[in-house]
Amino acid sequence: MSVQGINDVTKALSQLVESQIKRSVSSATVTLLPPGDTLPEDVGVNLYLYRVAESPAIRNQPWRGDRSRGPSDRPGLGLQLHYLLTPRGKASEANSTSGDVAHTMLGVAMLTLHQHPVLNDVHLQGFDADAALSQHLQDSYEKVKVTISTVGIEELSKIWATINQPYRLSVAYEVSLVELVPERPESVAPGTVSRTRVEVLPLGRPRLAALAPASGALARLVGGAVTANPLAISGSLLGATGLDPVVLVGGRPVPLQAPAEPPFTELTASLPLELDAGPQADVRVSLAGSASDPLAFLVSPWLAGITPVRTALDPALPADATLALTGQGLAAPFTVRFDGPGGPGTSPGTVAADGTTSAAVPADLPNGAHQVRVVLGDADHSLSNPRTLQVLPRVDAGPAVSVEPGRHRLDLTGARLDGSEIRVVLDGVAHEASANADPAALSFRFNRLLGSGRHAVAVEVDGQRSRAVAFTVPPG
Repeated sequence: MSVQGINDVTKALSQLVESQIKRSVSSATVTLLPPGDTLPEDVGVNLYLYRVAESPAIRNQPWRGDRSRGPSDRPGLGLQLHYLLTPRGKASEANSTSGDVAHTMLGVAMLTLHQHPVLNDVHLQGFDADAALSQHLQDSYEKVKVTISTVGIEELSKIWATINQPYRLSVAYEVSLVELVPERPESVAPGTVSRTRVEVLPLGRPRLAALAPASGALARLVGGAVTANPLAISGSLLGATGLDPVVLVGGRPVPLQAPAEPPFTELTASLPLELDAGPQADVRVSLAGSASDPLAFLVSPWLAGITPVRTALDPALPADATLALTGQGLAAPFTVRFDGPGGPGTSPGTVAADGTTSAAVPADLPNGAHQVRVVLGDADHSLSNPRTLQVLPRVDAGPAVSVEPGRHRLDLTGARLDGSEIRVVLDGVAHEASANADPAALSFRFNRLLGSGRHAVAVEVDGQRSRAVAFTVPPG
């Protein structure tokens, strides 16, 4: 029966692969287990069906029949099967001398599927499609084709995360087309209609009349937490029974603070905590795919930009310690809030005689991205939109170079050089280093002597890279 199609393909595919890996290792086997740490540690491969998708090739098309049955006006179900091929081997026997037999198994299995991509056409010793494939697969006009999937490491990692197992070396394959053909249903007498009901929903474009407020801050501080401000919208057709409206501010969907209710003339939404552009943001309401004309909301205060956007907090560079702010509605008195890896920090803002605004960057900010907002001194502690300030590790100029037998040592000083993942970047090439607990110093030994002359070095701490500094290796 066609309902056995998925099982038939899995069985045939595993038999083909097993027939070939046994030619390399006679005890090799193919398992069909959910992969992970529970796989047996014997030699072979594991073939796991992790996804089944409908094929668009024959979707909603009348079934054209096969070699044993005539066509039907009912569509068949065409499927694409996605498998994960994972090599197996004894981890205790893998070493630099003999290598890893699991890698050999993977190579044999992949070459087999590469050389024999159409299961119906495979006729090998140990696997003959005429005997191995079920009658349903042999009768089908559709051939079963195997192709390697262009799945990147990120998607593979997601697959393993979905099955709650740590990632293991694996290759993804797609098998199509597998048809499941529905049986003709028995004739059943139609039911009797006892009551009719027609419900008419008037649908049209939502219409906006007013915003309250028409301008203001996106957010405020409540108990020290950034909290979105509400936006009231009035108009008509702002919802319908069984249909939820979507409110967009500056192109961003925002949540409703309460469901839309008849007569659908008012909505209250939460303003977004950040916007891509401003200070004017279009507000629209969309219902069943039909969007209203916009009304403009003016964001105030609006933080247009900050300078610098990256800082190493280098005391030798005054520009690193002062943040210049541009925007609208940045009225004194105000403070600047820094939300980042170390929690929130603040610094008082200043307004110069020429109207320019600035604030000192707190010297204790840790490495990483910090969201910078202006906080007004009003009763609500109104907040501007955020801008991102990247704090980098600091490497001081003039690192010390010393010679040890057969290699050079580099001693660097600076700030925020402590972390679990450290890389020393020499002339653009990263060298992994051990974890470092000293925020002010880092020593690194290269496994060779460096060439004489000028070089540039930077340090990458937990993904954050410092500015490069130059140093000179004297002639040997």
